[in-house]
Amino acid sequence: MPMLRISYYLLTRKEMYVDLGEDYFDKQRQQSIVRHSLQRLEGLGYSVTLQEPEAS
Repeated sequence: MPMLRISYYLLTRKEMYVDLGEDYFDKQRQQSIVRHSLQRLEGLGYSVTLQEPEAS
């Protein structure tokens, strides 16, 4: 059923399909994922220090 909706949407709007990538939703929720992972590790008794990645 989702494929039919996508097809209908693209055909009626005359748009091309654009694949957002496998990590699209992870990128959107990055802060939430980091916060949740930090809480899980601390709950297991780990002491965690976060460091921002260097810009490339």
